[in-house]
Amino acid sequence: MSPAPLTTAATYPTLRRSVERVLYAGRRDIEAAWVRTYHDIGRLIQEHLLCNQKRAGYGAKLFTRLAHDVKVSSRTLHECVQFYLYYPIVRPVAQLGWNRCRLLCQVDDEPQRAALTAQARKHDWASGEIQRRVRELNAARNVRSSGAEGLADKTAAAPTADLLTPKRGLVGRYRVIALDDGLGLDLGFKLCRPLPPAQARHRTAGETVAVDAEGGVSAVADGKSTELFTYAATVRRVIDGDTLEVALALPGVVLRQKLRLRGLDCPEIDTPEGKTAKRRVEALVAAAKSVTVHTTKPDKYDRYLADVFLELAPGSDSQLSSLNSQPPEGPLFLNNHLLATGLAERKAAWEFGDWEKMARR
Repeated sequence: MSPAPLTTAATYPTLRRSVERVLYAGRRDIEAAWVRTYHDIGRLIQEHLLCNQKRAGYGAKLFTRLAHDVKVSSRTLHECVQFYLYYPIVRPVAQLGWNRCRLLCQVDDEPQRAALTAQARKHDWASGEIQRRVRELNAARNVRSSGAEGLADKTAAAPTADLLTPKRGLVGRYRVIALDDGLGLDLGFKLCRPLPPAQARHRTAGETVAVDAEGGVSAVADGKSTELFTYAATVRRVIDGDTLEVALALPGVVLRQKLRLRGLDCPEIDTPEGKTAKRRVEALVAAAKSVTVHTTKPDKYDRYLADVFLELAPGSDSQLSSLNSQPPEGPLFLNNHLLATGLAERKAAWEFGDWEKMARR
């Protein structure tokens, strides 16, 4: 959109208002340009780090060297990378300016940061107000983590994003089912594995069993249906932000399957936002030492939905590790990560065209 043409101000008050308006618009545009600049710097550095992540100690040396060569402080370069990781899509926060974005990045908790960012944009908070609220949030979190529940200022906590309740069972748990000529294991995906007579004679239809890596079958006390349909997986390909091609380790077979992440929808892959979501998932998968997938019964289009959990590898890039909003000992729930960072929106139902596009990729 072209700027409004400047008109001659006949009176001084009109002149003053016109000058103030132009100054404000100019400063706003300059701030937005700086935000995009720092975001691009963060993206360039992070992508370079991912290309060299197997080189021990490379990251620390890189920031020192780059800071010296481009005459920008190492701290600012680190902040650029953090900004890119926390706000992979820059457009919604560009109008806040660099100082306010940098303050918001001091909130490690993804849902709280997303909620605080939304409030800052809505109310156009100044840097001082954002800094005060960031300190309150971090102080409340520190108190909670120290075990002093109830001492934190509960009014300081930002509302959480609209996240999913994770669905995750136990790898290696299966239900025994009756077949025409005996018993078998329900492997999911409409697959079953007949049990040899030596194993079947100790089993009953409907019970939950554990299957080890060698194929041994043992009873599980008080097995629950929520423990089923959870698999160790290898991600073969990231199709887009919400669609993966995986290899699932089943008893006696490796199944290659396309899965769509449950409960969300990422932007189309031919958009900048869609490409950003895909890059983020690829980076997280590359940093994971193991992947666990829980599948949900297919909908009317017979496609399987998945909850995906990534166990980040020790020693992986610290910026990637900080993206895990789960407890330090727990895995990253990929579905909620995409929702909390604004890379996806909640979506409870799909149309046939959605699956058709996935099938073609």
